[in-house]
Amino acid sequence: MSMENKRNNLDIPAEGMDMPKGYLYNPPKQGRQVLFLVGAFFTAIFLGWLVSSIPGDLSGVASGVIYFVFLLVFFLGYGLWVSLVSVMLFSSVKWPLIKIFVKFFVRKEKPSSMSELLPEREKIIELLLRSQKYSRTFFILSWPIGFAGGLATMFMKTSINSAYLFVIVMMCAVIYGFALSYFGRRGYMPLPEE
Repeated sequence: MSMENKRNNLDIPAEGMDMPKGYLYNPPKQGRQVLFLVGAFFTAIFLGWLVSSIPGDLSGVASGVIYFVFLLVFFLGYGLWVSLVSVMLFSSVKWPLIKIFVKFFVRKEKPSSMSELLPEREKIIELLLRSQKYSRTFFILSWPIGFAGGLATMFMKTSINSAYLFVIVMMCAVIYGFALSYFGRRGYMPLPEE
């Protein structure tokens, strides 16, 4: 069963749920999530074009470095987020299932009930909340990536002050990472199909 089907069976209110460990937002449909992901990718390209056009006299390599900063925030952030969610799902759902199957095939111990095999509703909701919170990886990674990209621009020959370009690249990367984190926290990032 995919995470989308599980989510549909959870009956999360449209406005979300206030939980002890944080606020769970009702994620949009998977089609909207995929559209957001594609839009976020093209936003990275647009930001690269926009920031590299500010000086107006950058070489192709220098412009490529600026594009690379925003693409790195997107790809590394999404990759780390998916990895964290996958590890969480493995340790919370798949590993207990593996243990049950090992007990069944090696020791011939049958599970006492079907509830041992399937996670409870509360567990799935907690996993969904944690996956939304893990989206802060975009914001966290945007700081060192923006800083490194800003440092790289200090060595570029351009008509504007290199310190200004450093600040522009860094702040735009951090704002982009914050925006991805903000929307990811609200469930706009598609979960890995597990």
